[in-house]
Amino acid sequence: MTDSQGQGGAPGGAGGGWPPEGPAPQGSTPDLGDTATQAAAGARSAIDDVGRQIPGNAATRPAPMGLVYGDVLNRSIAYIIDAILIGIVSAILQMVVGAIFGPAIGVNLNATSLGDLMSVNYLTILVDAAVGIAISFAYFIYLWTSQRATVGMRVLSLQVGNESNGATLTMDQAIIRWAALFGPAALSQAFWPAPLIGMLLGLAAFVWFCLLLYTTWASPTKQGLHDKYAHTMVVKAVRPIA
Repeated sequence: MTDSQGQGGAPGGAGGGWPPEGPAPQGSTPDLGDTATQAAAGARSAIDDVGRQIPGNAATRPAPMGLVYGDVLNRSIAYIIDAILIGIVSAILQMVVGAIFGPAIGVNLNATSLGDLMSVNYLTILVDAAVGIAISFAYFIYLWTSQRATVGMRVLSLQVGNESNGATLTMDQAIIRWAALFGPAALSQAFWPAPLIGMLLGLAAFVWFCLLLYTTWASPTKQGLHDKYAHTMVVKAVRPIA
């Protein structure tokens, strides 16, 4: 970890990573044209209204300089957008993998017993998992460290920075944050065909996901365990962008 990683604190520290006024330039909604931009602003406003009705989100207190801490609802929707984008790219590449190594699951229509009906291509499954993990890793690490926000975060006017001064994440911070967020799910994806190990890893990944949601929701600064481990913080512009 680098010296820029502080312990605690709200945005707007001595390092000056968060902007002094208004929404963050790197986390703002991209220029989609007047009509689309107004629609996006309306959607964000509706999402915020719903979020304020959820117990616990009302405790989100304003951070300095026109920002609030990113709540669970906004961040979840941003991750869903990112997952869709990653899923599309992964599906295309996995089709290529299937064409090279064969389908992950094969069906034998001429099977004489239930055990022979389906066959599992473990090589294809492992390569598919490696492709998906590599795409997710590259996507989040690059955008967190270069743009301060993923595509989904931009749509919701969110950005991520160092917890103490808002500085752009270092590579070490981004890797730790990604591993804490997606590491268990990545392991579960890679080993799901294994009868017992796959089931246990899947259960562990689900429990870990719920723990991240709870710790983010319960934190006054909306820092889940993944943010605590990486010393990061997610913030959102207070004023909607018209």
